[in-house]
Amino acid sequence: MHDHTHHPNFSTAHKDVNPRYALLASFWAVGTVSILIAIKTYAYYTSGSVAMLGTLTDSVVDAAISIMLLFAVRLSLKPADEQHRHGHGKIEGIVALMQGAFMAGAGLFLAFEAFNRFLNPQELTHHKMAIIVAGIAIILSLVIVIVQKFVLARAPSLAIEADHAHYKTDIFLNGSVIVALLVNLYGGPLWLDAAFGLLIATYFIFTAWTVTAKSVDMLMDRELSDEVRCDIKAMIDQHEGTHGMHDLRTRMSGMKMHISFDVELAPDITLQEAHDIVRALDHKILENYPHAEIIIHMDPIGDTADPRHSVDGRSH
Repeated sequence: MHDHTHHPNFSTAHKDVNPRYALLASFWAVGTVSILIAIKTYAYYTSGSVAMLGTLTDSVVDAAISIMLLFAVRLSLKPADEQHRHGHGKIEGIVALMQGAFMAGAGLFLAFEAFNRFLNPQELTHHKMAIIVAGIAIILSLVIVIVQKFVLARAPSLAIEADHAHYKTDIFLNGSVIVALLVNLYGGPLWLDAAFGLLIATYFIFTAWTVTAKSVDMLMDRELSDEVRCDIKAMIDQHEGTHGMHDLRTRMSGMKMHISFDVELAPDITLQEAHDIVRALDHKILENYPHAEIIIHMDPIGDTADPRHSVDGRSH
């Protein structure tokens, strides 16, 4: 068996791909959420709005998550060692799982508070100040979303992706706070504030489910999308010198994609010729997936019987 393994250097494989960009998003999020907690705490205690409490709760959860994400990203970038030969990327899946738990807990807390306000309505005050705070939060959240979008184009981090989806919806959440306060300011019913709080709690729980599902997929080595798999198979089938492939396996570990498969080659070519074909195929795939680690096993044409990693009913 001749295995051809490649560990790409992100800084040289593609000029725009560098997982260390994820640290930029992490530091930015920690700084921004610290500001948001300070101004939202003041706004909540002066206005008494449960909708404002919802966005404050959101920011407190964001702070805990952002700090965890920062440490997780730093650890995921740590090179493979003797105890972790596949690297440390799955720490992102673990932290994303914790992120989901935090968000679910925050959602339940907020739902309880919203139901309490339905039963015991509380007059809101300092509407204009709270509206200004929510507006500032929208602007800061928008900046974070832009920074994270820039980072995700260069660092495929599950942790940052989950945070990005969360902050995008934060813009909607703070917008709902502004609507609730404006309605109350102009004589609307008190129960509307509680209703918005319950709406935000529902979002928390829904997002927690989405984040948890993605983290479990990474930790359980779920295959990548059919689109990615078909793209990889097309590159292999169209590559000069190959006569088939089987046992394609893909997964994500942190910001690194793992790809392995068996390729069928003519049995009468030299080892050097086989090596050159596989090396060229390796680089071809890396051009499209520069953050990948690729393992290619070579077989003679028609030899697909391999008990190492066969999947019942699926050859590739």
